[in-house]
Amino acid sequence: MTGQKIRQDPDGEVAGNSHPASGPLPVPQQGMRGFIGYLISCCPYTMLGKKILRFLRGEKGPSPEPLTNREIHLRSNMKIGYGIMLIGVFCPIFWLSFLSGARGSELMFNAIHSGLVIVFGLAFTIIYWVQLQREFG
Repeated sequence: MTGQKIRQDPDGEVAGNSHPASGPLPVPQQGMRGFIGYLISCCPYTMLGKKILRFLRGEKGPSPEPLTNREIHLRSNMKIGYGIMLIGVFCPIFWLSFLSGARGSELMFNAIHSGLVIVFGLAFTIIYWVQLQREFG
């Protein structure tokens, strides 16, 4: 593959020939607020809620970009990694034990467990990001 791709807009106009995976990860241009919104959209609970709302409204999912199957696979695995990290950050077991006043070894165990989940999600994301950069970067 040459890494060059011409895409057409829905109205038939050619949108450009640069490959979307050639740069860094897509981050909205609204600054910190947009970045936080992007992270929230990676949360598995948010994704589930959006799917339920689309199902109840009778809508079909958003049409995917015309990417190759390999790109779609790698990007979806990166998004899974983001979700795993967010589960570690917002782990209800840790936060319930912390907010209920647990101290000592119980709180440390829950904190270490949440930290390991975050590290696992980060490693998962980095592995697929490196693969995406090697193949399409």
